[in-house]
Amino acid sequence: MRFSTALLAIVISASLALEIGSVEVIGNSFVSSDLITRVFGLETGDVYNPAAVSRGTRDLFGLGYFSNIEIQADTAGGVADLLIVVNENRLLSRIEFSNPGCLDEDDVLDSLSLFPGQTVSPGQVEEARTVVLHFYAEDHRHEALVTPIWLDPDSDNRSVLLFECEEGPNIRVGEINFSGNTAFNDGKLRGQMDTRQDSFWRSGRYRKNEFEAGLDSVIVFYQDHGYPEARILDVEQSMLEDGRHLRFEITLEEGGYYTFGDISFSGNEAFSDSILVSVMDMKPGDEYSRKKLHSSLMTLYELFQERGYFYAGIDPVVTAGDPDNTLDIAYIVNEGERAHVRRIEITGNNRTLENIIRRQLTVYPGDMFQRSALMRSYRNIYYLNYFSNVGVDFRYLEDSPDVDIVFDVEEKTTGKAGIGAAYGGGTGFSGFVELGETNLFGRGQHLNFNYQFSKTQQDIHISFTEPWFRDTPLSLGGEIFHTTYNESEYDRRRTGGAVTVGRPIPWVDYSSASIKYSLEKVNVFNITSDTTSYYYSLRDIDWPRWTSSVRLNFTRDSRDRQMFASRGSLNSLTGEFAGGVLGGNIGFQKYLIDSSWHVPSFWRFIFFLRARVGMVASLDGREPPAYELFELGGTGFYGVRGYPSNSITGRTGYEKVGGRSMLILTAEYRCRIIDQLQLAVFADAGNTWDSWSSSDFSDLNRGAGIGIRIEVPMLGVIGFDYAYSLDGSERGWEPHFQFGTIF
Repeated sequence: MRFSTALLAIVISASLALEIGSVEVIGNSFVSSDLITRVFGLETGDVYNPAAVSRGTRDLFGLGYFSNIEIQADTAGGVADLLIVVNENRLLSRIEFSNPGCLDEDDVLDSLSLFPGQTVSPGQVEEARTVVLHFYAEDHRHEALVTPIWLDPDSDNRSVLLFECEEGPNIRVGEINFSGNTAFNDGKLRGQMDTRQDSFWRSGRYRKNEFEAGLDSVIVFYQDHGYPEARILDVEQSMLEDGRHLRFEITLEEGGYYTFGDISFSGNEAFSDSILVSVMDMKPGDEYSRKKLHSSLMTLYELFQERGYFYAGIDPVVTAGDPDNTLDIAYIVNEGERAHVRRIEITGNNRTLENIIRRQLTVYPGDMFQRSALMRSYRNIYYLNYFSNVGVDFRYLEDSPDVDIVFDVEEKTTGKAGIGAAYGGGTGFSGFVELGETNLFGRGQHLNFNYQFSKTQQDIHISFTEPWFRDTPLSLGGEIFHTTYNESEYDRRRTGGAVTVGRPIPWVDYSSASIKYSLEKVNVFNITSDTTSYYYSLRDIDWPRWTSSVRLNFTRDSRDRQMFASRGSLNSLTGEFAGGVLGGNIGFQKYLIDSSWHVPSFWRFIFFLRARVGMVASLDGREPPAYELFELGGTGFYGVRGYPSNSITGRTGYEKVGGRSMLILTAEYRCRIIDQLQLAVFADAGNTWDSWSSSDFSDLNRGAGIGIRIEVPMLGVIGFDYAYSLDGSERGWEPHFQFGTIF
């Protein structure tokens, strides 16, 4: 903003109370004079006011249309004639690039906040130039030159903004060297940085913010390994002789090496010093570590909050100890008053009824605040799988140590409506139609209809579950089904239903028990006419027959979520009994053990280990039917990937039949890319035998491969595995598709 000499004269003579004679505008082409004078705010006949002139000029700049505004005045006639001289910003016609080289023009234009018809200030042009340079840097062109030039306006007074570009050489990081380091070599320090030297298997990409973050990581590494005084003194950047690689010379000062000395506390009454020391990650004599210092502090906070000291303050004071290479840690504790939970609020549940969420809580109004109860409540709500996110917040109360807890949930789609088809090496073409809802009418009830079909199977299944019958933790469910299997030696049809009752076990954490009664009509037909076949004996049985069975199950599930768990375990023990006092024409007993564990690795990687053991035997003098024996392969509970479904069987004589005992081992290394997408590499091994006594756990069919899982709204979880069989006569790759099954 500039004022003329004449205007200064007006300021000096302001006491004369000159009137404004006229207000004129020059220099404008597309901004109307009326708009300029109206925004300026001074008119003919107004008394001159220096403050009003300054305010009016600021308002004109605020329009964003001008790069410069000059106010001139003429007082020769005894009045102040004002002249507003403006320099307008350019009106943008379009943006063009000259010699863009590797630049993706469309990506750049999508990132710029400039549009045709917009007035563009010099500052906005510079911001745009910076964005263009950023895109060049992302493509390793760190010495790119970008010059913005406005071309002459067209007939509509709009101008093309041209960026003249020189992309320069493809520059990468060639060397990262350290000096001043004696405790750790250069390779160890470079390993702490995300910026890496260019090599055959590394890109050598250079990003300034990433490099600077890497320097911080080097210092953190020192501070976690006994060097709290470490610091970066200087960073020199230069170009190697090839003109394509950067060299970084990093000078650092390590400082002295320290261990933890005495650890003391003051102000603590709820816990003794010995208890506090016992829960900490660090002990006197341990190598100094900022990470351990921080994690120990968090553990102390959790300990006090577990006793209700929600507002506890803990301040660690670090001082030099004796001997000189030790650091004493003195924790000053201010316990404060113990807090109770006054109120619990639930927000964000637009569909799910509030009581459905509240019945998952283990913390209640009036309780002493307890961190473990709060975290368990959080886990229980998230585990419902009704919400994409669950947040916990606190509302502090004036003149009271108590606290309100707010659970804020984000609803997600819980209904399923899908149709699909797939091809598998063992089953050929298959498909499914599924309609389901796991949170029916927001009441937490489960309703599902599923129809699956392939060349070997037709399956219709309808189920309903009320997880809290009459608002008690008693689950009650029912199902009906009709299934036809086309086996190579016989066909089988099952029609029936089941009722399940379950309840948590209060004295065993994370556990529940259930009992399921099933009644089904089984018909076996199209039985082989080969008299040497094991299945020929099915002809001696009068079909159809009835199976009346009871299945007892105990489950302990401590996973943090149902889908794509990252920690915890799922263990179940199942016993099924058919015939005997239950009636029916079929008799057998079957036992299954399923144990799976999720172990966090780093970042989003998770180890997954699973073991499945099974045994089936006769009951009340009745032998189990052939279709109740174990046949492994494919996916699902009896899956061994790399092998077609039902291809791994026991042996009776020379004929392949299902086994009476089985073992399946699975190991996966998973990466949860996002909450709805997971990749994995895996290995399976399993086999089945004629009896438990003949089981040979060294004789397993092994398979390995890669897989992907994705949670799709309205479809549930869909997976694809591609596995290679390592044993058997026909080794090779086998694809496996899964829809909503247990992964």
